[in-house]
Amino acid sequence: MFLLVLLFLDVTGFVHAVPPPAPTVEIAPNVHMPRVNLGFCNHSVWLANSGRGVDTAYVYGDQAQRETGQSVRGSALPRDQLFVTTKVPCCPAGKWMKAAGGLPAFCAALGHNTSAQINHDMATLDLDYVDLMLLHWPCDTFEETMEAYHALENALKAGKTKAIGISNFNASMVDRMVRAADVKPAVNQCGFSIAGHTNETWGRDDATVAMCKQHGVTYEAYSPLGGWAKGGTGRVLKDPTVNAIAATHNKSSAQVALRWVVQQDIVVVTASDNTAHLMGDLDLFDWSLTQEEMAQLGALR
Repeated sequence: MFLLVLLFLDVTGFVHAVPPPAPTVEIAPNVHMPRVNLGFCNHSVWLANSGRGVDTAYVYGDQAQRETGQSVRGSALPRDQLFVTTKVPCCPAGKWMKAAGGLPAFCAALGHNTSAQINHDMATLDLDYVDLMLLHWPCDTFEETMEAYHALENALKAGKTKAIGISNFNASMVDRMVRAADVKPAVNQCGFSIAGHTNETWGRDDATVAMCKQHGVTYEAYSPLGGWAKGGTGRVLKDPTVNAIAATHNKSSAQVALRWVVQQDIVVVTASDNTAHLMGDLDLFDWSLTQEEMAQLGALR
């Protein structure tokens, strides 16, 4: 028996084996999402090197959406082996705009027509369907949020997307959404990482993870390397505890940070333009952290 091993050459000149695609989780009936997805980066390189899940959004701009669609259409892989996530705004959202460092006028510029934004997403991506469509953040009121979410439910019925969900919703919001929606959110995408899992405001906390699991909603972590942690990614990737555990497993600090997240049955969406880093992001599933290591990393603040 011969084993086919795919190789890639990184920027330093070293040859590495390309890891297999990430395993998947069923987020809705017959909808299987990769446990590792790539956000706002070069999706073509990702898809050519075992990546299967790509993530974009209306507010990332038309160029980002076009790149995502082109990478999917240009891939040698069948469409049903790829997973595309896009997101649409929820407006008005003064509270979210302030938290994200934007201005309330930004929502006014986007407009409040979620159905039109969904149609714009689909036209810009130039894909027959996406696999997951998320409401990017909560609106100012629950009634406005539900109005926007109903537009996603209609997109699901129309076959524009295979699953729908939410993003930046905390535990109480998730609980209320599940009870009020006609179609339960399949995913809640929030910031979550080592040293960045205690802020309940936008669902970046352990309580929101627990609430999602209680309701069968898949929790997905963006900024899993610490983008929302105090001190940012440097706080996480340069931490002595993280580095010591990485040395024990002969892995990078980034791989340890990602493994800590996925080992909690959380999906991740990460980002990099470095091919070696992308391959490392997929090399998470044939090793594990000990319970003691998980606890040590979970205690970092």
